[in-house]
Amino acid sequence: MRHRDDDRDESFDAFAAATMPRLRRVAYAWCHDWHHSDDVVQDTMERVYAAWPRVRRGGEEYAYARTTLVRRLISENRRAWRRHEDTGLEAVPASRHDTAPDATGPALERLDALDLLRRLPVRQRAVAVLRFLEDLPVGEVADLLQCSEGTVKSQAHHARRFLHEHLTDPHTPDGARR
Repeated sequence: MRHRDDDRDESFDAFAAATMPRLRRVAYAWCHDWHHSDDVVQDTMERVYAAWPRVRRGGEEYAYARTTLVRRLISENRRAWRRHEDTGLEAVPASRHDTAPDATGPALERLDALDLLRRLPVRQRAVAVLRFLEDLPVGEVADLLQCSEGTVKSQAHHARRFLHEHLTDPHTPDGARR
């Protein structure tokens, strides 16, 4: 006879297996550190598991997990101990899928964009990750970040302009990508 907790664990395990890689990419785009991304995703999944019966009933499991992840990242950015000097050293990738690609083409542009995201102010980075990486509509980003839609639009505009300026080659007549 199956126990209700077995069903809960099976459904959560399936959700976690499908969701963790995507959450990990979002966390990495935010903090640019694979090890820290893993820690944040693990903490997020623990919180989601604790609320799993309620989350599952709502039917928005990924949205709940993403919101939990983003709010945790925002919260820890406010903590003084996280404000440290960047050494410029990146953590060693945690899996073969995270290894550095050849220094050409779209893969390099992705790395450039991720590196540039790190240079954005926290609010612009949050908006850029959610709007451009997660492809969320303005209203959802505003709800998630607890700000107005105008703020999201403004921050997205500034982030996009910064990324465009740094990802295009100023020496080409049409500003083609590097």
